[in-house]
Amino acid sequence: MKNNWSIILIAIVLILVIGGGSQIRDFEIPDLSGLWGGAEPKDNKVLVDKRLTLVLMDKFAGSVIGGTPSIDIYDSDGFTKLETLTIGSGTADSALPYESGRVLYFRYEATNDKVWWKATVPKQNPQDAEALTRNTMRLDAFAIGTYTSDTLIHGATSIADAGEYNFTTSGNVMSFTYTLANSGSDNTGLISSYDPVYDMKWSPVVYVTFSGTNYETVLVYDFDYDYTLGTTHYVASIADDYALTIHKKANQFLSAGTWSISFTLDGTGYSGSATTMQFYVYMYSDPNYAMNHGGSYGPEKVEIAEHTVTLKTA
Repeated sequence: MKNNWSIILIAIVLILVIGGGSQIRDFEIPDLSGLWGGAEPKDNKVLVDKRLTLVLMDKFAGSVIGGTPSIDIYDSDGFTKLETLTIGSGTADSALPYESGRVLYFRYEATNDKVWWKATVPKQNPQDAEALTRNTMRLDAFAIGTYTSDTLIHGATSIADAGEYNFTTSGNVMSFTYTLANSGSDNTGLISSYDPVYDMKWSPVVYVTFSGTNYETVLVYDFDYDYTLGTTHYVASIADDYALTIHKKANQFLSAGTWSISFTLDGTGYSGSATTMQFYVYMYSDPNYAMNHGGSYGPEKVEIAEHTVTLKTA
């Protein structure tokens, strides 16, 4: 088929040259490659088996990570640790070589800044494969935000930490909004990831617990997870990590660092004054892990906010 179209194209050109004279300059040769399938662009990169140079970047600030944090390299099973690297000036070199196409896990930790990555060792351009002794990989990390500002409101009324809500005087069924704000520096926040060692997500999660006398008669709606362990009722939802990040580029805020969740309490069947409703926000947590591990919020959890309210009737 390809040869037939080549003959047709040559014939068209000859006709134009012989019969059209100077008009040939106005003739545009059509792209006929699609008529016989056209080959896909070739991947000119080559496989290499080299030691790695890891470049650790702050995803939001756009600069390299400072200090001397560590990065652990794990095999593709997510369990077998292969080596630990110390970052300096944003980079670290592996002691071991890793072939292109190999899947690895990387774990970064600097105090409360933690993240996992799953990545494939890349190929290199032929020129780099010839000239460079190492294969470079970029990993995006972050600096955790500061979450000292949270509010709980119903209507126009705010309930402070250690405050109370009275079903009799304020309403047996009431909608609330809990808001958490990053009060830290620009380009600080959160990044969720997956921990293969404990088979759990690392996310920011808001948990609300109900405990104390008659806690089970308080009904709560609109959370994604709902379970009871022992004498405590838990509800939970995963927060938006990027919403809780203050991301500023040039003079524009791409994310303001504030996240809210609304929910409803029904205290129609409740009476008493000794039930505690307590909010906990944990980073590096997973509600599924908590449900299956006796309420544990996770082995690597970091508490970023807490708010306590006493529920009562008159």
